[in-house]
Amino acid sequence: MRILSLLLCGASLVAQSSDDLLTQVDKLRHPWPTFSVEIELRSEKASQLWKVTARENGDARVEGLSKKEKGRAVLVLGDAMWLLLPGTKRPIKVTPQQRLLGPAAGGDIARTRFAEDYAVKDKTDDLLDGTPCWRLALTAKRPSTSFRTASLWIGKNGTRPLKAEFFLPSGKLARTAIFGAPQTQRGAPVLVRMDLVEPKGAKAELLFNHWAPALADPKLFELPIAR
Repeated sequence: MRILSLLLCGASLVAQSSDDLLTQVDKLRHPWPTFSVEIELRSEKASQLWKVTARENGDARVEGLSKKEKGRAVLVLGDAMWLLLPGTKRPIKVTPQQRLLGPAAGGDIARTRFAEDYAVKDKTDDLLDGTPCWRLALTAKRPSTSFRTASLWIGKNGTRPLKAEFFLPSGKLARTAIFGAPQTQRGAPVLVRMDLVEPKGAKAELLFNHWAPALADPKLFELPIAR
């Protein structure tokens, strides 16, 4: 019985450790209960600038700042995502995979919620480009999650995300995310760069700037009512 108890305790600690790793990764994208950040999207042919305002429950409002995107907004409420276009009060329901630029989608810039969206199926020691890391095999907790399975590499030195791979239901690789080294802004470690790459070669850079804790006006998260 004592041996069994120790084994169960050890398994519990491993599971808790894996959950803690996901929580730490998520905090790089959600460093304060409410915050704002500007995200620049770059592809080979174009660039866009967006401002994200997020609140504690994960809801987010993404507003276009660059010339072509001015007046456009994406509103994330729970698992639902809405596109708001200038000149109309009728919101358009879209999916988190609605493209903004190249492989970058609305869900990529609105938020990252590994701990909420995925459960850790397996945790193994690995090397990524010579860096000691943990490789977490993830499975989606809810059908609404865009990718059903994923792999996440987290560096043991500094416990930061290095790379993530997301897979289609068929098992084929859908996209790869490569994370830049975090920086400290306003006293909190935050993500400053993420590259998205698709198997056929499409790429997008996400550059995160002007992180700041900010009060989130509840009116920003209200869907307009068409009349």
